[in-house]
Amino acid sequence: MKDVEFEFQYASMHLEPYAANKGATSERLLKDIFEQMGSGNFPSEYRVIDKHENRTNTSPRKLVHISSPLSRGGLRCFGKIALIKNKDPMMWGGKDIVEEIQKDENSEFIEMTNYVINFNTDSDPIIMIEFNSAGPRLSDVEYFIRQVSKRYRIAKAINVIYHLELEYSDLNDKLTNIFDVKVKVDSIKHLKTKAAPWYRPFIKMREETGYKDVKMEFFYGRSKEKNGTFIKNIRGLSYARSIIEWLKQDDKNIENLDDLKMTYEIENSMNVKELDFLKNKTTSFVYITRVNNIKKYTRKDFITAVGQEFNYYLSTGKTNKQK
Repeated sequence: MKDVEFEFQYASMHLEPYAANKGATSERLLKDIFEQMGSGNFPSEYRVIDKHENRTNTSPRKLVHISSPLSRGGLRCFGKIALIKNKDPMMWGGKDIVEEIQKDENSEFIEMTNYVINFNTDSDPIIMIEFNSAGPRLSDVEYFIRQVSKRYRIAKAINVIYHLELEYSDLNDKLTNIFDVKVKVDSIKHLKTKAAPWYRPFIKMREETGYKDVKMEFFYGRSKEKNGTFIKNIRGLSYARSIIEWLKQDDKNIENLDDLKMTYEIENSMNVKELDFLKNKTTSFVYITRVNNIKKYTRKDFITAVGQEFNYYLSTGKTNKQK
């Protein structure tokens, strides 16, 4: 019987308080938000948030925060958030929604994402979040928390920063040549990307072809000087750096892309490298043994396995990456 596999990514969370909470740490602010969400007085109409409510010609993205109980001592919380699929045939609402959507017969109508937050009085909270391509992402967790925070005037801003395998600033500093750039933006994400300078060729192509989703590949080739080194591609470098600078401005910009890959050279090393930017996140793989053919794993086993991996990352800066 195969183990259950989980893929997790990491990010830091920094919260800015309202004036009334001046001086409060990110830890305290985030705990206050979770305490509101877990309160029996939390209004039923706040339990479901449609992230796309104010968008036209866009399918709903209904999020339900299931739970985020704090551990003893308040050092961690193991939370869950669900995405209600568009094929949902039922009208869920009210205080019973959390209980209802977790029933086995309703599992096909939701996608669940697990996350763990580690609280440290000396630094910003760190979230370890499951990667579920069909379910809620880190940006969804951030959005839900931010909406609750604004309603209760706890924190006026939440800044979530992914922990990356290769930092954009390091890549930009060491980049000396570029050979290949592949980038794709779909019609929905286009609206958030169109102001970026590097996106101008996409706008022109969209206007000329009429296609909503556009993918472009720039292949520059690998010509060599007489001494054997690669000829520097000045224009290609400029374009590649413009994308990297855009990512440096806000690392969540990467979520506005459907694809971004570069083939490049660093520090004239003649060592050609490839980077898939969408996979450039610090990642852990956690495996949990199945209990039987009916139940996949116990909650206790999940907390133990994920907690041990989180401890390993926090103490060493390394992860278990074997898939």
